Amino acid sequence: MKKLYILLASVLTIFILNGCTMNNKLLILNWGEYINDDLVLLFEETYGVEVSISIADSNELFYSKIKSGTTAYDLVLPGDYMVEKLIKEDLIQQIQFDKLSNYDPVNNPYMHGLQSLMATMSIDSENYFVPYFWGTFGLMYNNRVSGLKEALETHGWSAYFEPNLRPTKRVGMYDVAQYAYASSLLYLGLDPNALPDTTPEGFSKTHLELSRQALNQAEFTVFADDALKKDIQANNLDLAFVWTGDFLDMLYVDLDEGLDYDNKTYDIYIPDQTMAFVDSFVIPKKSRHVDLAHEFINFFLNPDNAYENASVVGYSTPLANVYDRIANYTGDDVWLTNWSRAYSDYYPNTENFKGIPYASFNQTIMAQLLLMFNDVKTK
Repeated sequence: MKKLYILLASVLTIFILNGCTMNNKLLILNWGEYINDDLVLLFEETYGVEVSISIADSNELFYSKIKSGTTAYDLVLPGDYMVEKLIKEDLIQQIQFDKLSNYDPVNNPYMHGLQSLMATMSIDSENYFVPYFWGTFGLMYNNRVSGLKEALETHGWSAYFEPNLRPTKRVGMYDVAQYAYASSLLYLGLDPNALPDTTPEGFSKTHLELSRQALNQAEFTVFADDALKKDIQANNLDLAFVWTGDFLDMLYVDLDEGLDYDNKTYDIYIPDQTMAFVDSFVIPKKSRHVDLAHEFINFFLNPDNAYENASVVGYSTPLANVYDRIANYTGDDVWLTNWSRAYSDYYPNTENFKGIPYASFNQTIMAQLLLMFNDVKTK
């Protein structure tokens, strides 16, 4: 996504930590391509420290790296259900909110949808994390296929899972067992986080078997991750279940290169009932630079920095005031206008948000889902 210029003198007041030198290294575990590198550099220069960012590509990898303790990470950014698991296993510490001068739930509140997601989490879990980015999942589709948009708008999830309701057979599924399981249950009108060996009322089969049946019926031709959005962009695939933010990451780049917003070659349909997530800053128990970790969190809560960070990451800012600044832009800058339209179209700040976070399943359940999903893929 296009990087906005950071006006250091006008948007930041610099505070230097007493005693900080370049010998202090803040170790962070994050998702890939999920932060504004210019802001990281600015933080380093501001506080006279070094920031080292390692990458994890799944919540489970976040967990294993924190659990092992081989590296004493100072900050990690896992998703909601993994945050709760880390709390239960006493692997992260409470946030000291009095050290976050930019944390202001009254004058700088979180967006409505994020508040709805946080309300589904366990009581007191909010004391252990600070939201970083959040978003939804949707059905990305190829606009070059006649009738596909109309099929999705008419039939929703059914157009994805029932081949006779869509004008294409080139359909992909994200290659993650829990994502496939949850989306298939949403299609069936069931709880996407239901235990697999339970039987829903009115059915004779377990949730696991119902999911298997729906996934087999869908006749997916591709199981992948980032390749899904790229294949749709390249006209090699027509429909897939993806993160809304991944779609937007690609869209912003293409808009930057001249794509007409009103004539997009691909788009995303977000069902009324869909999966959602929030990734958050958490501080492991073994963090060696707790104060500096809080400074980093506070730095990214600064509204100007949050705006700049959102300018290079396709997911939604958690801060309502920053959202309003993006979505309510009026001016002649084409890129900022497109960014504003995309936020309004794909991340509406509504109190009627119905996104559902993934459950934290234990290893036994995850093994069940993986076995079933592998059977579907090899069918």
